[in-house]
Formats: sequence, C-alpha cells, structure tokens
Amino acid sequence: VGSLSQSTICRFESLTLSHNNMIALKPILQAWLEEAEGAQREKMNKPELFNGGEKKRKRTSIAAPEKRSLEAYFAVQPRPSSEKIAAIAEKLDLKKNVVRVWFCNQRQKQKRMKFSATY
Repeated sequence: VGSLSQSTICRFESLTLSHNNMIALKPILQAWLEEAEGAQREKMNKPELFNGGEKKRKRTSIAAPEKRSLEAYFAVQPRPSSEKIAAIAEKLDLKKNVVRVWFCNQRQKQKRMKFSATY
C-alpha cells in the first residue's frame, strides 16, 4: 500500500473511487491484506512478541529473616558500595540486583517518611 497516495486510500475508504479504479486497486490491496494478516498470525504464534516483547518479571519476595538482615545492614550503612552489596547478596543467597533495588527502595521509603513527617 506504500505505493498508493494518501488521497487514493481516503477515496477508496469513502467509496468515492470509480468502479474501474476500485477493480484496479483490488489486487494491490488484496496482496497488502494477506501480508498484514500473515504478519499478525506470525506475531500471535510468538508469545514473547504478543506481550510487548518481554515477559513480565514476577515480584520478588524476600523472606522475613533476610529482610531483618537487610534492615540491620541498612541501619549501619544506607548506601553500601557495590562490593558490599555483592557480599550481602552472597551471604543472604539473594541476587545482587535484588539487594541493590531493596536498598534503593528503602532509601526512597525513608525519604518519603521524612517528607510526610515535616508536612
């Protein structure tokens, strides 16, 4: 359909083209429709593409003992280095990124609580 002008498409949609022009456009539009439907079927057969390309990550839940340990580390050092985060993650058998995000979230939570206490 890329070879057709916008005005031709508009006139086709509004049925204002002549009968002969409609007949001339039919094979072009039929080929475009088949290609578009084929691409849609292919996309539907690939679930990773159907959901925007990526599967949604499940929410991480941290068990109570690990959470208490993280809170204790946070009380001592709310901004641990990357190396310290890696050590904590290894000790608690958590992914480094989970520990890093937990510390970020705790700092934001602390900031929110501090902000709401002043107003």
